[in-house]
Amino acid sequence: MKKLFIFFVMSIICLDVWSQAKLKTQCKFGFELGLGMHSITGSRVKTHPKIDLMGGMWLQIKISKSWTVQPELTYSQKGTGGYYTDHPNYGDYWLGLTYFEVPILFQYNKKNVYFEFGPGVAVFIKAGEIIVGGALPYQTELYPWSKKDFSFSLGTGYVFNEKWRVGLRLTHSLLPVRKQLAETSHPGYNRGIVLSVSRQISLKASRTKQSEDID
Repeated sequence: MKKLFIFFVMSIICLDVWSQAKLKTQCKFGFELGLGMHSITGSRVKTHPKIDLMGGMWLQIKISKSWTVQPELTYSQKGTGGYYTDHPNYGDYWLGLTYFEVPILFQYNKKNVYFEFGPGVAVFIKAGEIIVGGALPYQTELYPWSKKDFSFSLGTGYVFNEKWRVGLRLTHSLLPVRKQLAETSHPGYNRGIVLSVSRQISLKASRTKQSEDID
């Protein structure tokens, strides 16, 4: 996870420096914070969507007049069900999954609206399960969680100005994150919808201000 974070930060620095040398290339950097509604397939009991937080940073690279590519590094929570202290607050089952995620999104921009799609890979951090009557409903040695989650995202958004924008994104696992449980018809796939707010940070302006302070 540390290597992934360092790689992403170094990529931002290198691409920003490279973009200053190439006048036709434009890069933008920023942070995002979102609220998601997630679920997972393949449960043996009835489940409800789970409300989760996500947050991270992104680097947007302009590749043509209308197209940009945007790699991100986010901290994401997924799973299913509601949770209150030591038991689910609705339904019989709660599952919490935590990931570091790197989506790579291709965006088509039209005036103040954009559409995006692309793959992503997430590194598994931890999981927690609670079912009424027991803390661990399934044996993790028999049904372990995959260490990675390969997914695909599809979304749209609106750009208010140079600094602020809002986006809505659908995500779904491409490969199972858990093998099929006994007495179920599907393996486990993460799926969800995330509403996020992004704030662009001007690296160029920061460097200009630093130069003025030195002078």
